This record gives sequence, C-alpha cells and structure tokens, in this order.
Amino acid sequence: MGNMALRRSGKAVPKSNQLAENSPIPLSLVLLLFFALVDSTSAQVDTTISQQESHSVVLPCPVNAEKCGKLHSLNWFKGDERIAAMLLGDSNVTSVNKEFDERVTVEQNPYRLVIKDLKISDEDIYLCDTTFFIPEETCDNFNGYRIELRVLVPPTEVVILDAKGDRIENGSVVGPMQERQSLKATCTVRNTRPQPEVSWFRGTKRLTTYSPTHDLIDGLYTSTLELDWQLSREDLAQDIECRVKSAAIQNVTVTKFSVDLQVRPTSININGVKHHTVQGSKVVLTCDIRGARPAVNLTWYNTTTIISSDENELTEIRTKALEKSDGTFHTQSELIFNATRFENDHVFRCEAENIVLQINREKPISSALTLEVLYPPVVKVSPSDIIANTSEIVLLNCEYVANPASLTKVEWYRNDDLVNVNDTTHYKGGNSENVALVIQSTEKEDIGNYSCQLSNNIGKGTSEHKINLDVQYAPSVEILMIPEGPVKESDESNVTLFCNVLDANPSVLTKVRWYANSTLLKELPDCEESREDLCHIDPSKLLLESIGRGFFYNYSCEGFNAAGWGPRSEDRELLVHYEPGPAALSHFPLVAVKKKSVTFSCSVDDPGFPESNRFVAQKANQNREKKKKPQHAPLIDFHTVQALQPQEADIAFEAMLLHKHQNPLQSNDPTQTSLGTPQESASHPAHEIKETHALIDLHLNHSLCTLITLTTYMPQSQLLTLYTGVQPRNDASAPSYALYRKMGKFSFVAQIVSKPNRFRWLRGGRGPLQDIVTKDWTVEPVGLDSRTNYSCYAYNEGGKGVMATVNLEVHAPPFFIKNLPQYTGILHSLSNATLTCRIECVPRCDISWQKDGVPIEKNDTRYFVKEKYMDASPATGDFESMLSVLHFNMPNWPDSKFNIEADNANYTCVSTGNSVGGSIRSRTYFGIEYAPENTTVSENIVYVQEGTIPGRVICKSRANPEPSYKWIFKNQTIANGNALIINTPMNRNDNGTYTCRAFNKHGSSIAKTVIEVHFKPRCEIERQEIDDQDTLVCIAYGNPLDADFSWSIKTENETDEILGSGKKETSVDKSFYILQTDYAISRTYRCVANNTVGYGPFCEIEVAAASSLLVWWQEQLAWWQLWEKNTLIILVAAILGLMLTVIIICCIIICICRRRRRQDKLNDKSSSLGEPLTEPGEYENLPFHGLQTAPNKHLSDFEDPYKSSNTYIF
Repeated sequence: MGNMALRRSGKAVPKSNQLAENSPIPLSLVLLLFFALVDSTSAQVDTTISQQESHSVVLPCPVNAEKCGKLHSLNWFKGDERIAAMLLGDSNVTSVNKEFDERVTVEQNPYRLVIKDLKISDEDIYLCDTTFFIPEETCDNFNGYRIELRVLVPPTEVVILDAKGDRIENGSVVGPMQERQSLKATCTVRNTRPQPEVSWFRGTKRLTTYSPTHDLIDGLYTSTLELDWQLSREDLAQDIECRVKSAAIQNVTVTKFSVDLQVRPTSININGVKHHTVQGSKVVLTCDIRGARPAVNLTWYNTTTIISSDENELTEIRTKALEKSDGTFHTQSELIFNATRFENDHVFRCEAENIVLQINREKPISSALTLEVLYPPVVKVSPSDIIANTSEIVLLNCEYVANPASLTKVEWYRNDDLVNVNDTTHYKGGNSENVALVIQSTEKEDIGNYSCQLSNNIGKGTSEHKINLDVQYAPSVEILMIPEGPVKESDESNVTLFCNVLDANPSVLTKVRWYANSTLLKELPDCEESREDLCHIDPSKLLLESIGRGFFYNYSCEGFNAAGWGPRSEDRELLVHYEPGPAALSHFPLVAVKKKSVTFSCSVDDPGFPESNRFVAQKANQNREKKKKPQHAPLIDFHTVQALQPQEADIAFEAMLLHKHQNPLQSNDPTQTSLGTPQESASHPAHEIKETHALIDLHLNHSLCTLITLTTYMPQSQLLTLYTGVQPRNDASAPSYALYRKMGKFSFVAQIVSKPNRFRWLRGGRGPLQDIVTKDWTVEPVGLDSRTNYSCYAYNEGGKGVMATVNLEVHAPPFFIKNLPQYTGILHSLSNATLTCRIECVPRCDISWQKDGVPIEKNDTRYFVKEKYMDASPATGDFESMLSVLHFNMPNWPDSKFNIEADNANYTCVSTGNSVGGSIRSRTYFGIEYAPENTTVSENIVYVQEGTIPGRVICKSRANPEPSYKWIFKNQTIANGNALIINTPMNRNDNGTYTCRAFNKHGSSIAKTVIEVHFKPRCEIERQEIDDQDTLVCIAYGNPLDADFSWSIKTENETDEILGSGKKETSVDKSFYILQTDYAISRTYRCVANNTVGYGPFCEIEVAAASSLLVWWQEQLAWWQLWEKNTLIILVAAILGLMLTVIIICCIIICICRRRRRQDKLNDKSSSLGEPLTEPGEYENLPFHGLQTAPNKHLSDFEDPYKSSNTYIF
C-alpha cells in the first residue's frame, strides 16, 4: 500500500495514531486535503435528516465504486471534529472518538453512521469523507457527502393561561363574560426543538396578536404568544384555539377553550289576537325574545299590574327557552287566559331582561298589545224584594252593560219559567226599547223570583240576583194529628190536632176555627176576660187530653191571615183502639203421639177494635161517599209483601186493603192488566207495599181478583191471599177474602174466611212465638219438648186479650234407643259377657230375650237379666224407656268359657206393644273370638340364586276375627298380607330369616321361613408357613360354603399352567398349595373357586424367585420360624424396650459425668485460692479418684490430641 498513489475527497482531517504509524502520506496529499478543508466551509448540504431525541438515527454515506474505484478509507466529521474513521483492506480497522464510543457505530455495505440515544448536542452538519486508492476521472465525490442532522424534541406541554396566570384546561369553558369585554390569554409552548410556530385562531379565522417570544434554554425553546381580544357576538359558540406547528410533532397541536359569552337580546315581539276576541274564548298571547344569552327573565303586565299564574287559577303562563346553534336563546312565553269583559281595552305588555342589561344598567326591552273583548250583556235587576197585594201595579227594573251595546232580545223569567210579555192585558215593557217589566194587576200566580235575560250579537246575559215578588192571599188548610195513628184507650194518652197550612200567604195563621163533625168547637185565640189562658197561644194547635171512645169524631179547621178567612179543611177521623176478649184453646188429638202432629185452635168471642172487617168496610164506605160510583168493576192492582215480621205483614196487609178502597181504577177492558203505584195508607203510611204483579181472573162472577203474596213462615209453602173488588150481594159493607196454600201447581179451590183475627202463641210459658200468628197452630213433629203447656191470646192495636192455656200429654210407641248391633264379638276366654238393648215406650212395655228364635227361660242358669225403667232425657229428646241387660253367667258354662265352635248364635231382644205402637225386636250374631293360632308358612326354607326372584311364600293362621298379616325382615316390615312376594332380584345381603306375624285385636302369632341366597364364591390367597413348608392358602367366600379349587401359574404369554386342585384337608372352603424351594424366577400363582352356582373370579399372588443365600438364611432362621406371629411380636417389643432402657441409662450417666467435670473445675479454682470447694471424700468412690491432674499446656504447642484417634472423651 505504501507504493500506491492515494487520493481522497473532502477536507484535511487529523490522522489517528494508528494511521500515522502504518501509512506514509505524501506532501501533495496534505496540500490537497488543506485546500479541500478550506473549500468545505462554503460547501452545500447534500441532505437533511430529522429525528427525535433519544431515538437512533442512520446517516448514509453513498459510495459509487464504479465511478470512483476502490475505497481506501472513510472518515466521519461532526462539524470540524472527526468522530469516526474506517480503514479498509484485508482487515478492516474502525476507530471511534471516545466521546461517542458508546453511541456511534460505523457500518459498511452500505456505508453509514449509526448514532444511538440521540441527544440535542448531536445536532450538526456531518461530513462523510471518502478516500479511494486510484480515483477515477469520472468520480465526482471530491467534496464529500454532507448531512444536516436535526434533533427534534416534541413540546412537553402546550398550556393556556388567563390574565391572572391561572391555567385554562384544554376544552374548558371560560366565563361568564359579556360582549365588548376584553379577553386576555397567553399560550405557552414549553421545551421543544426546533423553534415552533404559535398562532391564535377563532374557528378558521386567525386572530391578530403580538409577535411571539422565544426563549432558548439548554437547546430547548419555550415560546409564548399573548392574546388580547375584544369579545363580540361573533365569538358565540366559537372555540378560541392555540395552534402549534413544529417539525417535532406530526400534526398541528391544538389547545382550545370556549367562552361563556353573555349577550343582550336582539329583538322582542308580541302577537296573538289581531283584531278582537269574544268573552269566554281562550286567548293566547305569545312573546318571542331572540338573541339573548343567558335566557331572559320575562314578565307579563296587564296595563301596569304584573300577571301571575299563582294568583289566578284561570291564567296560565308557559315559558320555554330554546338554545340555538350559536349559543343564544330563543325565549317564548305564552300567556293563556279566558277573555272576560274586564280585559276589554286593556294593554298587555311583555317585558324581558337578562344579566347583561342588568350589569350595564340598561332598561328591559318590551312589546305591548291592546286587547278588545266582545261580551254579552251583564244584567242587574232591582229592587231585590217587592211585597204587594192583589190587583196592584208593580215595576221590575233591569240595567245592563255590554259590548256591543245594542240588544237583540229581552226575556223575563218567573221562577225560571219564561214570562209571556206579549200578554199586554197583564204586562207592559220587557222589550229591547223598554227593558223594564210592569205588572198591571198582581195576582196569586205572580208570586215568584223574577230574573231578566238580555241578548246581543255575542250572547246572552242573565241577572245574577232576582226580584222576589210576594203577593198575599187567604189560607188553605188541613188537619194533622200527633200521634198520627190510632190511639189506645188503655194508654189514656193525649192527641194534638194541627191546623196545617197547605197554601197561604202569609203562611202564619192569626186565627183558627175548630170543628167536630162539622160543629164549631172553638175559635182560637180566645181573649175574653174569663179565658185569658187561651189568648196568647198558637191557634193552629188543639190538645185533646185523656183520649177515650168519646173522642171518636171527624175533626176539621178554618184558618185566617192578613188576606182573610180561608175554606174549611177536610174531615179527619180520630180512631180509638181497645183489646179483644178472653181466648178459648183446644187441640186435636187429645193425646199426642211422638213424631206425629197435633193441631191447636184458638178463638175469641169479642174481637175488639179495630175489627178487621169493620175497619176496612168503614173506610171503604167513607171513600165511596166522596167519590162517584164507577161504571165497571175496578181493576185491583196487587202487591207482594216480603221480608217482614209477622205483625208487620199483618199491618201491611190491612193497609193494602184500605189502599184498594181509596184508589179504585176504572177500565173499559176487564182483561187489561193494571200496575198500581203504592201510596201511604191512611192508617199505616210507614208500611209501603213493595212490588206489583199481573192480575188473575178466576172467572168467579166474572170479577177480577188481586193476588197478594205474604211472607211465608214455613219453608214448605207460601201463604197467598186473594182479594176481589166485587161486594157480595147479601153484605155490601164487607168485602170477601180468600185463603190459598201454594203447593207446586196453583190450585183455584178457595175457602172463604172472615174476621181474620190475629193471635199470639206461647209454649212452655215462653213467647210469644214470632213465627206463629194464625188462629190454628199445627205442631209437627211432636217430641219430648212438646210435652208442655201451650197458651194463646188474641191481640189488636188496642192491646191483647186474656190468655188461655192447656197441657199437652204425649205418648211414644216402642222404639229402640239402643238396639243390638248386627255382630257382637266376645273373646272366648273372657270371664263375663253382656248384651244390652234400650227401648223407648210410653206407656211402659216389657222386654224378653231369645237365642236362635227360642225364648231364654228364667230358670236357665247360664243367663240372668237385669232391667231398669229409665227417665226421659231432654238432652237427647228421648221419652221414658226400658233398659234390659242379658248377662252370661260364665261359671255355669262348660269349662267356664265359651266354645269357639258351638257357642256362636243369634240373640234377639223383643219388646211388647203399648197403646200407641206394636212390638219391635232387634237381633245380633254372637260370635266367639280368639287370637291367631297354628300359624304356618308354605315353605320353611327357600333357596334362590343371587340375581333371581324367589317364589311366593304363603302364611296361614286360624283366628276370629280374621287375622291381618305382615312380613318382617331385619326388624322392618317389608310386606303386608299373608303372601310374601318379592319382585326384585335377590342379592347376598337379602339372605336370612323372614318372619310372618298374624295378628288381630286379641293377639298375634308368628311363623318363620329362611331364604338362602346362593352366589358364586370369591377367593383370597394367603402365604403361610405350615409344618415348616412355604404354603399358599386359597380361601373361598360363597354360598354354599363347600367349594372346589383349581391352582395355576400365570405365564409370560398370558396362559395358565394348571397345577391341580391343591389340598383341602378338613376345610370345605380352603385349598393348600405347597411352594417349591428350588424355583429360580418369580411366579404369579392363581386360584379359582367354584360351587353349585358356578365359578368365581380368579385371585392371584406374586411369589419372588428364591436365591441360595435366601435358602441358607431360611435354614439358619428356621428356629424362629417355628414361632407364632404373636410370639414374634412380643419378642421384638421386648428387644426394643431393652434398647430404650439402655439408651436412657446412658443418657443419665452422661449427664452425671458432665456435672462432675464442672465440679472438678470448681475444685481446681478453689485449690488455687486455698479454699477447697468440696468436702473430703466426696469423690473417693468415683472410678477416676486418685488420678493426678494433667499439667496445663497451650493449645498451640500441641497437636490436636484427637486428630489421629477415634476415641472421644466426654
């Protein structure tokens, strides 16, 4: 290489020590490098590479070997400093400046410089200087290859600060702020390289700002750009952005915030009613305010009064604010109310303001609208009250206001009825020209409340108040009585008569004239000097004291007021009631029979007053005097009386009959059905008939009849009463009655009854009975409780008559209270037995006993009978009865007990008859009972193979009554019934004894059967030493136990070498096989057992191969192999115990020796001190007593005394 001409491109650079020592450099080359160095200052950069800090960067060095030839060496410069060099040849040599040794590497193919962990100080212009051996003329790489390396550092943060220096977070909202206010902010980009470009934007518009400032610290720039911007409406809903653009970041970094900008409203407008509205219409006024932020506060005014929906329920204000896209609000408020006349010509104003107007002290913006309301007339009448006499002139005034004011119609009302103002003989005015109404001559019919109603094009209006016109006239009266109904004479009560005003004006009576049977009794008040107590009284009241039969009159009255005397009232009769006479009581039959019926009849000679026929006839005659006689027979409507008490039903029935006479109906068609309307009767108005039904024509004298349904007192029937309006010819004063009983289909056969008196019944002194009110009472059925006294009396509204009483005698035919059961079972070993029967019979009857139909004689010593006549039992309702007990005298029976075969018989209890019934009898079968005996099973032993089902086993036993059976296995009931049926396959656990238990109420008996479950045997092999021989024992477990065995050896090819059956000796379940001692390999011995069921599974044992040493050892140890296992265990335990004892003794000796050694040391110390620590003779008896103490030596002067010795001294 030293003879080669070298040319290199680039500038002269210092040579390394290695290059200086190995390569001579000509002077021309040095000059060339010098000029190249001078020329490099003005050389241009070939490429620019940017890379982020801390990353790796690759700087390429392009080498064109075709144009420039073979490369000799390569140098890398950073600015003017060489940082790396590479000498090419047989062995490439690379050198890197120590400062860059860890981060810079030079690579070839391709040639490049790799800088790791890029730092800011690495930014510079790098020169790749190449030197070729023989440069070609075509080579154009004389100035080297220059690369500008730029180190990029992304900003650590971009932060926006407000005027106070507080940080504004990205995406946050600043404010609130008002328009025309100045927004000041600062955008700072920290720690970045190269110098960033910072700008402020609002949307797409770049904002005008000052120039940014840049501070360079440690190679990193911190740039700041301030913003001072006057806010306007254009900034609404806009983001203020700080945009940072730099080569160190891929995209433009945007940090932004928005301003909560508050602005004034731009417009207000009110709309709704364009021209006018009508009263009662819903008015909606809408106020729109736009362009405000925040939304405005809105207030409605009626002229100068604030409108509030809280103060007026009929007014509603709906306000909503809608946010627009620019952030402003469109506020819309609706004022909703019903138009009235009070809003006519009123100005409605909408006023709005927000915080911007308030801060700048500006007036609220507003908009107004004048409302015109059309409404109907509002009417007022006067005067409020007018009092006039008949034939006087009265003026009724009417005033009004309306919009429009012209009237289309005028109407006057009296008591809400339209007044005919066209009757000019009676009225004047009352029209659109003269609204007031004049009554020319007042009458009674003019009394009332007058109102005025006016109409215009919008509607009509009626006066809120009315004129009360009062016209006075003479009274019309009626008689009222308190008490209203009939009066009992026995009460000696008082009756007050009232002269009640039916029609009068004024209604207060100042004088009253009282009449009895049309004769003047008294005129009240009576202010004569002799009767001052009748002067200052209410003349409309007349008191009748201590009412008796002498007050039986028709009373009437006349009334007087300011208008004069009125007409006399209708007559009103005062009724006086008195009680019926004594009752008479009889019954049939005279002697009652149990469970049959007896009928009691009650009668009276004096029915008292009111007597029903007389009462109705009298009222009917009075009504006929006042009404015209009808041309046709009246159609009588009828009613149903339901759910009433008996006395209420009677009263309602009487009231209904009176109602028929008072309200007869006429009809030309006799077949027409008429439904009447119930009215209150004169006598009993409180009892009102409830229902109506169709009429029934019985074709009796072609008359129409009325069917009345009364409340039934027995569930078996209904009581119906028929009433006809036609009077009998022989007695025109009394209507007829017919009584029916409804049993299924209705029967028309009638029985005429008269004088329907009412009665009350008592039973046993208790009552009266509420459900019995008729004269006849049938008691059915008759029982023990019927044997008592019965009483009855007649009653009416005047009271009750004298009571009649009888005692009822009741007899009972023979009847079994306790009869014999169909079957009577007696245990054969009982010492006593009885049969009992009890027969009810009045008069008394006798009882006898029979066996198998043959009477039992009194001299039969096997029996004796005890009898007792029992009293009646009110608790059960039984009459007097005869109790008979048949006793079995067991000592007189053979063997003093019953024979279970011969003594079964039928026994009968027989009674005699009495005056009301015949003989009766009861029979029982007398059965001798005993406990189960002779219990047997069909099979004593049952053999069954495992997995099969055994046959059934039947259990039988003798007993009375018939026994029940259950089967028991292992103390559990497995089946009921005499047959043991097992439906599941048997397994070996089911083997055992099954017990059948037969039982009845007298005892039980058992029988047993054994079920043997046979199964294949399984086997086990044990290795034992028997008679000094190594023996394999195969034990079989199966049923039956007797088993055969087969021995074999399992070979390598899984086949068996049969060894035979082995030896069974005396065991039926074991087989013995003696092992040979000369086998050389391990073997697997197999055994299989079989019994009558079949072969069981194989069992195996592995036997290891025997060695000569093992054989010899076995011979040596033959003496202990003769011992039993328990003996060996005891021997081993004894040896272990002995060893443990020796160990414990050694431990004790060691502990004692250690203690002695410590005491010897103490003795040595005490000897040096001249004071012995022990008493003489303390160690004289120890084995080492008398030995001299070894001289003390340093350990370093001697070898380890235990180094070559196995003896350790403790």
